[in-house]
Amino acid sequence: MVLMIFAMVSIVATGIIQSQSADIQRITNRLGTQQARAFADGAESVVRTGLYLDWDNDPDIDHYLEEWTVERTFPMELGTVFVRISDLQGRFNLNWLHPKAANRTVWWQRLRNLLKRLEIDPIVANYVSDWMDETSQADDTYLSQDPPYRAAYRICKHTSELMLIEGVTTEIYQQLLPYVTCLPMDTQLNINTASASVLSALDSRMTVAEAEQVISARDKNGIAAVADFLALDAVSTYATPPSSGNAAANNGSQQPAKKPWDANDFSVRSEYFEGFTRVEMGDAGDWVATNEFLLKRDVATGYIDTWYRDFSRREARPLPQN
Repeated sequence: MVLMIFAMVSIVATGIIQSQSADIQRITNRLGTQQARAFADGAESVVRTGLYLDWDNDPDIDHYLEEWTVERTFPMELGTVFVRISDLQGRFNLNWLHPKAANRTVWWQRLRNLLKRLEIDPIVANYVSDWMDETSQADDTYLSQDPPYRAAYRICKHTSELMLIEGVTTEIYQQLLPYVTCLPMDTQLNINTASASVLSALDSRMTVAEAEQVISARDKNGIAAVADFLALDAVSTYATPPSSGNAAANNGSQQPAKKPWDANDFSVRSEYFEGFTRVEMGDAGDWVATNEFLLKRDVATGYIDTWYRDFSRREARPLPQN
């Protein structure tokens, strides 16, 4: 009887110890995750402060040789914090294809140019335009899907909406991800932060090599004004084409010359920035917290407002290849 009682007590004690150990591990994991989340929130505050200090230093220009563009990994006693800030106005804004957007036709052609640069079928530009235009009757296409759904017929809120659009596969979406964004329709392209692929897409005849000349012309202080950008040798040929009469005389064509680029499409400063933070804690990165967030910085006051946060992205958005 004594041995039986001792065995039963041992079994019960072992179960209690195992249960207590699981509870301790569960609490430890929860505490570690909450600590990582708190550090990620703190990193967002650091990003906001950094962008405000950048505005305070020079509110009239933003370029990719400023302090905020440098990726940083901060060591901590408990782990590391990774921070990256990207200028969203250096990417192609898909909402420039909305029916109410200015120069919609011009930007539609430029998206086609970008797709060709990335070796993607340019017909995708048509599908993106139709997705936002209720007169396109794109519902006929999407209601036949399984499961069926309707076209948005509004501006896009996040680039992930591309995955719903006809012709956009996972591979195509990953190709486009570093080059596109969804911002208000009146947002301008910052020529000081745009990649060579986006710059070369401004005209079908413009080469990536010429776009890289523009990037070189930014120098360490960036291009000071849009007029200076339009006057660059690598740009002026496309930005200010000859008149229709001269064009006909020069090439024997009766087709009218292309219109000059609209200076209002471009800027040398930015309002919209994307931040990404990744916190890893524990000896083997046991606890991870990430945060992708969109910030709007007022050009007049420097006040920064958070437009969205996404805690699901595990890695930072890929950077442009050129």
